Amino acid sequence: MFNATEDQATLDALNVAIDEVCSSRRWEFDIRRAQMTLRPRFQAATGESLTITAASGSSSATLNYTTVTTATAHEYFARGGASGADYPYITRVLPTGSSDYGNTGFRVIAAAATGATAAVTFGAEIGASLSGVNAELFYAEYVLPDTVRSVIRVTHQDDPVTLEQVDATVAFDELYPRPQIEYGTPEVVSVGGLEAQTYLAGAAPSPGLRMSVWPVPDEAYVLDFTYHYRHPVITETTSTLEGVPPEIVDQIVDLAAISMKGFYDDADSRSVARYKAMTMNTVAEQHRRHSGNFAERKRIGNWDGSQRGQGVGARVSRGRLLGGDS
Repeated sequence: MFNATEDQATLDALNVAIDEVCSSRRWEFDIRRAQMTLRPRFQAATGESLTITAASGSSSATLNYTTVTTATAHEYFARGGASGADYPYITRVLPTGSSDYGNTGFRVIAAAATGATAAVTFGAEIGASLSGVNAELFYAEYVLPDTVRSVIRVTHQDDPVTLEQVDATVAFDELYPRPQIEYGTPEVVSVGGLEAQTYLAGAAPSPGLRMSVWPVPDEAYVLDFTYHYRHPVITETTSTLEGVPPEIVDQIVDLAAISMKGFYDDADSRSVARYKAMTMNTVAEQHRRHSGNFAERKRIGNWDGSQRGQGVGARVSRGRLLGGDS
């Protein structure tokens, strides 16, 4: 671990340099691919019931369902310690049996399970009392891992999916008013803004990049997505930069060294700025090399070896390039 003040300063300089070099540009070596399993809406099974009870004017409620136990609560309320989901989600409760709120999805901020009962905290007060009315849970918002800087593409293996980049100020209900009225295969995925997932009793989680899905999933669909990687903060002497070419690491070290020169030697700010500019010019040149030459990328052929764009066997559009946008 870094304990001395000068070591901590060096560590901070390295992390700032990593962010300045890696996050300021879209490097091809920072493109990653992953999968996410969506959480289907949760309804009571045949012969069982899921009910909600809440007092008027309260932001707390009680859910009762025979299979909600302390051991399995994370399945309904996102991340909970070691048993939490890899991709946290936000739980919403829909009181289907209520005449006042039958179409209102209440966002669950936190939950605590004891046996078959779960005490939940909502993000808003309930205007009318609920007494043992039927309810269901749905999951249309997800919080991506900290290492996801931005999502480039999203696909589903059965049906096409539209990816939207949305403004951070847009709320979930603005994106999809009353989303719970429609369930099915994902058609639209919206990414943007920060949210914190529903969590079990304990410390509140830090917000992460938000992803919303419409319609509300009715099955455990698997989405494939491509994203730009955010490198974790270096904290120990054994920390590494995963997948960063050596020549880029050299520039990161140079930037950190320039900052430390100013820290130790009280160097002239103009000299530090000049050396930083020189290093960033080198980074820009390396970025041009590592970003690839679009015109030289390999053209995609048809799966059966036939010529592109000729006949019904053509599976790709004329002129489409591997890795291109069109």
